[in-house]
Amino acid sequence: MEAKQIRGRRVEKPARRPSVNMLTMSDIITGVNSILNPGKEPVNWFAPAAGAVAAVHVKEGKANIDNPGVFYGGDVTDKEVSGLKVVAYDGREGGIYAEGASTDVTVDGAYISLAGDGEGIGGPASGAAAKYGAKLTLHDAVIATTGRTKYSTAAEEGSVLKVYDSVIWSHGIPYGENILASDALMSTPPPPLEIDGNTRTHCTMSNSQSFFYRSKIICDGWAALSTESSEGYVYLEANDCDIVCTKNGYGAYADPGCHDVFNRCNLEMARMAAILAGNCDMAFTGCTADCGSYFALMHCVNGWQEEVGSVEVNGGHIRSKKEAFLIKSHNALIDLTEVDIASESGVLVRTIVNDDPCATKVTEPPYGVNVRMAGMSVSGDLLHEDATRDMWVELNSTTLTGAIKGANLSMDPGSKWTATGDSNVTLLTDVDPAQIDAPAGITVTVRGGEAAEYTLAGGGRLVVEA
Repeated sequence: MEAKQIRGRRVEKPARRPSVNMLTMSDIITGVNSILNPGKEPVNWFAPAAGAVAAVHVKEGKANIDNPGVFYGGDVTDKEVSGLKVVAYDGREGGIYAEGASTDVTVDGAYISLAGDGEGIGGPASGAAAKYGAKLTLHDAVIATTGRTKYSTAAEEGSVLKVYDSVIWSHGIPYGENILASDALMSTPPPPLEIDGNTRTHCTMSNSQSFFYRSKIICDGWAALSTESSEGYVYLEANDCDIVCTKNGYGAYADPGCHDVFNRCNLEMARMAAILAGNCDMAFTGCTADCGSYFALMHCVNGWQEEVGSVEVNGGHIRSKKEAFLIKSHNALIDLTEVDIASESGVLVRTIVNDDPCATKVTEPPYGVNVRMAGMSVSGDLLHEDATRDMWVELNSTTLTGAIKGANLSMDPGSKWTATGDSNVTLLTDVDPAQIDAPAGITVTVRGGEAAEYTLAGGGRLVVEA
């Protein structure tokens, strides 16, 4: 049967709901304890070790050498520290710690080598950390840490950290050593993240901002650039950086209220480049990524079914061993523009029901999963297997080769879809039949405006169900 036009259905997409309230530090501490430390006295796993001390401490604009025993060189003033050398072997000892809104200090040239297990996140025992509204800027620094929960850099409590032309590297400890210690809550990543390790190289949290320029950020496991409890707003940006996970782990994380931006970065990942959880967003512009598992893993575990995670990718070259995007019971907006992206698994996007016991429960129709592609020629399947929400796929000036299962599909006149496996979609726009193709033996089932059946140019069948 010859068709002049295939009519689409008129289906409205659910409206994106407003942002939700953020978890407080108290909320997260209570939640983590209920899961990892049930029935015991609450532990604040964010807090650094009691008695932690940095070699150089700048508090409210006044600098002091607090730990001369690990200070091996450098000129220290209230505003500038140059030629800093710190070597420490006790997990409670750190490099430079800036705190207080009156603090604005620049470190020009530093070598900081730290060993020993840490506690909490950031604080004086980190390589370089800013807290309580402080501003800390690093130029030409080399920071290496070895130890469980031993951070190279951190920004907390309304602070700003800027890192230029530096190398920061966290080694952790050999996997499996003392990871269940009662004093080490969250010293390993939760199993649903599909990674291993016991420390993160950097963390931004609690209304702070971090910026990295022309630097190398390396982790052996768990994470290179991470976020925690935003308490409303966290911003993390990397420009022209090399971000590497050598053994395991992810490149960057975004929690609710976190905004991550990557410009012209190169990501070499043992596992995934990004993990998103809840109401947050990441943007990649002109980046390359080579990922041992996914490019992005998205999962909703915060208890608010209206949360939406957004990933925007503009240009760049992305490769993944597994699905490029795996979405576990999460509302998502994936916006791809002129991206060279491919997955060895043959799957671009897969949605599944999250088997995590902390997964957010759905009690009413959520926003769903939106995948937009513009100006692309791309191969890979889009497989929607999460029955609790809908998937919406938009093709704009895009040629897609791959199966689509269970999605609502819209195509502009400049787009074409060639199905490589049996597919089923609800067509939302009117299309020319030449815009859809499939090889012999493949059936494309379309829910549209009028029932019909066609033989496609490649020999496949197109079945339109009203």
